[in-house]
Amino acid sequence: MKKRLTFLLSGFLTVSSASVFAQAAYFMVYDAKGQVTAKNEYVDIQGSPYVNPNWSKGTFTLANGKTYKDMDIKYDLVKDKMYVMGDNDESIALLDQVRDFSINVPLSGTTVTRHYRTGYANIPSTTNTYYFEVLADGKTQFLKRTSKNILTNKEYNSATATKSFEEITRYYIYKDGKGTAVKKDKKAILAALGNKQSELETYIKAEKLNLKNDADVVTLITYYNTL
Repeated sequence: MKKRLTFLLSGFLTVSSASVFAQAAYFMVYDAKGQVTAKNEYVDIQGSPYVNPNWSKGTFTLANGKTYKDMDIKYDLVKDKMYVMGDNDESIALLDQVRDFSINVPLSGTTVTRHYRTGYANIPSTTNTYYFEVLADGKTQFLKRTSKNILTNKEYNSATATKSFEEITRYYIYKDGKGTAVKKDKKAILAALGNKQSELETYIKAEKLNLKNDADVVTLITYYNTL
C-alpha cells in the first residue's frame, strides 16, 4: 500500500489492479490545513481512540459507489472518522464521504469483521453522517453506535491531571426509515419491533434467547426479517 501511495505522489498511475489505492487517493486530503494528520495526535491519554489501536485490513466504499479492498485502515471513535495508512504510517483522511466500511478486529484470540455504515436518517441525537455498526442487516436492522470521549481526571489535592478515553455504546432498532434507541432486554426490543409479538415470544422461548446478548438479538432480528 505504501508503494501505491508513492506512485500517486510521483505521478505514476496505471489502470492495473495494483493501482487501486492510487486511484482512490485522488479523493484524499491530508487535513483542512493541508497537513498530514499526525499519527501521535492523542498524547498522554490512557487507552486508545480507535476501534483497534493497530492498522487493520479492511474494505470501504465511497459515496460515489467505488469500493476499495484489502486496505490498511483505522476507525477513530472520538472523531467518528475512518483513516487510511500513508507512506509513514500517517493517518490520511478521505475527501469523499466513506459510505460504509468493514474492518478486521482481533477479539479473544481470533479476528472478527465489523461492518459500519453511514446515511441513516431519523435516529435520535445523530445525523446521517454518523457511523453505526450493523449487527443485523435487512428490512429491519440492529445497529450499534460506539463513540469515545476524552475525560480529564484530577484527584483531590493533586497538581496533575490524567486523561483517558471513555467509551459510550448505544443500540438501535432501525425500522421503516426510523431508529429507536433500545436497551438490550426483551421488553425494549419487542416494543421497538412493534408487531409479530406472538411469533417472537414463541421463538425467543424455543431458542432460549437472552436479549441482553448482542448475538441473540441479532438472531431474533434475523428471524423477524423472515416473517
